[in-house]
Amino acid sequence: MDSEKYSESDSSYEDISDESDSDEDTLDAARNWCRIDQENLAPPPPRFPFSGNPGLNTRLDGSSPIEFFCIFFDDDIVGYIASETNRYAEDFIEKNDLTPSSRVQKWKDVDSSEIRVFLGIIILQGIVKKPLQKWY
Repeated sequence: MDSEKYSESDSSYEDISDESDSDEDTLDAARNWCRIDQENLAPPPPRFPFSGNPGLNTRLDGSSPIEFFCIFFDDDIVGYIASETNRYAEDFIEKNDLTPSSRVQKWKDVDSSEIRVFLGIIILQGIVKKPLQKWY
């Protein structure tokens, strides 16, 4: 029985090996260099003029940093980040054996306002440099 199992796995390995050999042959054929006749080049594809308006498609009446922030981190995005954070925490708590004194045991779901505060702190850490992490 062991020899049958071995031969079956061996034949499947040979099939896989044959497939990879044929893939290598195809790649080798594609890598062959050939001369190109400079006099009879194929015409380039047609160019289509760009007809859109480049840049942000939104109006900014004011120019406060929070308005720029809210363009990229609207309520939907921040809400999604909050729900995925909570889902990850729930999965982590379920899958891990936590000690009773673990700080993860005290987890409470975050909401959009907490995520906005967190993102603000992260952005400020890139702008205002402090010597120690705990000073933030």
